[in-house]
Amino acid sequence: MSERISRPSPFAGGISRRGFLAGTAAVTLGGSIGAPSIVRAASDTMTVPNSGGALEEAYKVAYFDTFTAKTGVKILGAPYMDTARIKAMVNANAVDVDAVNIDFAEAAVLAKLGLLEPIDYDIVPRKALEPWAANDHYIVSDVAALVMGWNTQTFTPENRPKGWVEFFDAATKPGQRSLWKLAPQTLEVAALGAGVPADKLYPLDLDAAFATLDKIKPNLTWWTSGAQSAQLLTSGEVDVGTAWNGRLFEPKNDGASIDYTFDQSVFTCDAFVVPKGVKDKKRAMEFLANLVEAKNQAAFAQHIPYGPTVPAAFELLDAKTLALLPNSPENGKTAVLQNVQYWADNGDELFGRFNKWLVG
Repeated sequence: MSERISRPSPFAGGISRRGFLAGTAAVTLGGSIGAPSIVRAASDTMTVPNSGGALEEAYKVAYFDTFTAKTGVKILGAPYMDTARIKAMVNANAVDVDAVNIDFAEAAVLAKLGLLEPIDYDIVPRKALEPWAANDHYIVSDVAALVMGWNTQTFTPENRPKGWVEFFDAATKPGQRSLWKLAPQTLEVAALGAGVPADKLYPLDLDAAFATLDKIKPNLTWWTSGAQSAQLLTSGEVDVGTAWNGRLFEPKNDGASIDYTFDQSVFTCDAFVVPKGVKDKKRAMEFLANLVEAKNQAAFAQHIPYGPTVPAAFELLDAKTLALLPNSPENGKTAVLQNVQYWADNGDELFGRFNKWLVG
């Protein structure tokens, strides 16, 4: 899916999980980027930029082809558009896409900046969605998770660190650790590692989080892409670390020395938005309505290990599929949903302090 399965990241040198830092930084620091040029096709097509790869393949089966079957309108994919590109497109009054798949952290930033059309919930069935997934300006479409993974030659399910408190206790559970070299999600697990209860995670206790990070500095290896997070674990370079579940699913299935748990995972999600000034708002909303049909969300989850945001979709999935999904009733019991509005409101401070700590 995106960087979680297959794409590089704009956060730290590549492009990634996805454009939040690159896109947000360009916007909040006053940077600009030329509006992207997408050749708009005929009226019987829609253009939907997305992350490509395995994620687009799942979208095609679950959402694109089903919308075409209903309406005759063909969905054309396009390269991922981050916050800065969408801002440039809207400000130039040059909206040449119909809907956009984007990380939900970026969606929250775009909504705050007033760059999105409000969701027309007279067309989109709001009650079908989890309440938190039905935002006034975006729809959360699926759930992935930042999880704890480990090399099975070092740890077993029985003796691996149980929860984030033990993850940050290298004395009790010796071994090299790995974390994402970026503030979002890393500060969440650090705060949980300090013993902050999940239901009191926000606002983040930054003093506790950074004190916890200090504890494992001598045992810490950073990763900057989803591929690297998995490679560090499968190679044995690190013994335990964070990664997105989609990055660990395939190597585990292929027999690599790796395992992971959904215990205390941090949910990260994809969203769909409609940029302000879209040429055909009604049709864009009809596309989103198709996206929240239970049978379509179930089809999506059968093609990629990310969970639905429509509760009724779970009833259409078998036990084998449910076992792979971060937010299935069994796997999601101890998870925390990332508070993207908190990041949209406080990102400058959080990124600044984290980056200062990195070089301190």
